[in-house]
Amino acid sequence: MAILLDFKKVREDSQEVEYIFGYPEMDRRLVIDKTTQEGRPADGTRDRNFTAILVKILRGQQALTTWPETGTYAA
Repeated sequence: MAILLDFKKVREDSQEVEYIFGYPEMDRRLVIDKTTQEGRPADGTRDRNFTAILVKILRGQQALTTWPETGTYAA
């Protein structure tokens, strides 16, 4: 089974960064604590899609040293 997910940064402050994600609709939210780099889904569902997007965003942040604005996960 293939996975395709888009994400977009919607909020960032000194402590957290928040993204919307999904496909075809970006209808889920993810908040990441900048200090611990732990993510939490707004809807409480820690599924495969949540994990895939969290890992993609964290890897992007490490590579860019800034939080990515947008992106896509495809597998």
